[in-house]
Amino acid sequence: MEEVNLLVFIETMPGKRNEQIEAFRKLKPIVLAEPGCLRYELLSDDTDENKFILVEKWESQAALDAHDESEHMVAADAHSPTFRAGPAIVKRASAAV
Repeated sequence: MEEVNLLVFIETMPGKRNEQIEAFRKLKPIVLAEPGCLRYELLSDDTDENKFILVEKWESQAALDAHDESEHMVAADAHSPTFRAGPAIVKRASAAV
């Protein structure tokens, strides 16, 4: 099986940065405990406080699919429009070397 790497680009509405951070803080331990989760890290854009990059690494596509369908992620996806400026942009990435 091939690992799956995701870069998720997130932008919050002005003044809603802390809501994104708090939502991630609650999710992080739950997601890291999921089978197949190898990395789940939120990075802040140094030039724009409303932008973030979520870095995810999954053991397999099946592990990512199970994550996407989990109860906590469905709930998180339903809540995120209250503080995000728009839908997240998800990019798949792989090692160049």
